[in-house]
Amino acid sequence: MPHLFYGVVEGNRMLFDEREAHHMRVVRLKEGDTIETTDGEGFSYLCVIERLKKDGAIGTILKSEKKEEESLEKLKVMVPIGRWERTRLLIEKCVELGVDSILLHKFQRSQHDPNIEKAKIVVREAAKQCRRYLFPEIEIMKELSFSGKTITLDLYAQKSLLEVDPEGDLTIVVGPEGGFSEEERKILMSKTTMINLGRKILRFETAAILTVGYIALKKHKI
Repeated sequence: MPHLFYGVVEGNRMLFDEREAHHMRVVRLKEGDTIETTDGEGFSYLCVIERLKKDGAIGTILKSEKKEEESLEKLKVMVPIGRWERTRLLIEKCVELGVDSILLHKFQRSQHDPNIEKAKIVVREAAKQCRRYLFPEIEIMKELSFSGKTITLDLYAQKSLLEVDPEGDLTIVVGPEGGFSEEERKILMSKTTMINLGRKILRFETAAILTVGYIALKKHKI
């Protein structure tokens, strides 16, 4: 399968950073080769590589095509900040499963701080791998504040995921490894619908992937 690259459009040129230039060299591309790129905004571009150096690359755009439109029904996921390898896995799967917005949140029992720049790189690489042209938004949310329909994954909830109506905008809240604090639980119970995934205690990334995958299938995002 041909590789997909990410670049920034400037007039009729596509600008690639050091990371993309390294990707080009790894797959043995050279100046004069034609590649497919995306701007992460839903477009595909056919480009000729005019300059390829260690610090970046420049291409000339030959053709552009709109490949993806924004979803009418938004799917958002609040991702807890845990150990990086587990948080990274969850971000990758959210991208692959068609999530529109990824919200990084440091819960009271989280032991790590969010790194938005590292997270953006994960989004980019995951989107390229699954050939997603419209990258999800990613941001840090400092407050437990929600608008629209929101569900929270919670071991002690009475309602099942199978009872959730997936229609319309939907936000999924995933708790941290250490669970919610009492203060957070009170806020979430007052502002969201608490959902139980079953009898087993799942790791936060497993619970999130299961839920996102189910909702994404219902919404025809994958």
